[in-house]
Amino acid sequence: MTQTTRYASVLPKIGAEKSSLLSEVKLKTLSETKNLTEVTSQLRDTPYQEQISRLMPPITGRHLERAFYENLIETYLKIIKYSPERVVSYLNLYLSRFESENVKTLIRVANAKLPYEQRLSRLCLLVEKYFKKISIIEDAAKAPTISQVILAFKNTEYFSALSMGLKSYEESGSPACLDIFIDTLFYDKLYAAYEGLPKKEQLHAFFYASIENDSFILLSLLRGKNLNYDPNWLRLAVPKNYFNLNKKEVESIVSAIDFKAAYKIVQDSHYAKFFESAQTPEGIVANAEKAFRKAILLHAKKCAIRETFNIGSTLNFITLKEAEVHNLTALSLGIEAIMKPEMIRNQLLL
Repeated sequence: MTQTTRYASVLPKIGAEKSSLLSEVKLKTLSETKNLTEVTSQLRDTPYQEQISRLMPPITGRHLERAFYENLIETYLKIIKYSPERVVSYLNLYLSRFESENVKTLIRVANAKLPYEQRLSRLCLLVEKYFKKISIIEDAAKAPTISQVILAFKNTEYFSALSMGLKSYEESGSPACLDIFIDTLFYDKLYAAYEGLPKKEQLHAFFYASIENDSFILLSLLRGKNLNYDPNWLRLAVPKNYFNLNKKEVESIVSAIDFKAAYKIVQDSHYAKFFESAQTPEGIVANAEKAFRKAILLHAKKCAIRETFNIGSTLNFITLKEAEVHNLTALSLGIEAIMKPEMIRNQLLL
């Protein structure tokens, strides 16, 4: 089967979805609205109307955020359904990211002792239906303690990572320790899925996979250094596979005496251009995180025309759609907080 034939079913779907993306002019108009009622009115004739119409008043920024992400998940499902079988495992990662967030949420709500119905209301169950894990998620939502939540995942790929995270939680008392191990598992799966792609498809996925994976490693290590985390813990808490990094420089960052020393090593890495000076370590990390996001978006825009009969066409569209959802969320939360339009626009990825 030729590449043209493989992508014949999905490309029309991508084209239709792309034609519905909001313009920068539309986003600017939205940033100048006075309240969330105006936002929902402005989005009435967009693909988000279906999800927004399900919301019960009073509508909040967080309610809209959930609607936007439900639309994103439903869009993923449409695209994956018509994609070539040989790339579906890789594309499933975009849904796996939401499942990872579900697992983190289950840890947090167990720690907060929330009632069962409230726990379920905070999860993206559409993803779990796709992965056929509804019963596991429901059992985890019923668990009264964090350790029992983890037991609910005993027969899944999450159990080992959660067990490691539990040890850190028991030492520190902070459930946030578990998040990093869940994230690390996701990036281990990303690398494995990338390796499972046909070589020709890898060429088109490389930029996205490398930025996602390597930026997570660098940002996590710098955050850890800023918080003075133990090097032995950091070694456990980052992925073991890299794209444009190597084991020696990662170990050098892990072993660095402090944030300043680690930052100097990062400035000599392949990704130096993403790390500009700022007044605080937190500022350096935040600016770099935004720079990585912008780089992925710029790459998607540049390659939109020449990437056609390969996974690049799908990843380009997914990147544009994710940026749109990020922007709509930032707009909604900013308007709810009565921020000035120019401040809201500064938070957008354009």
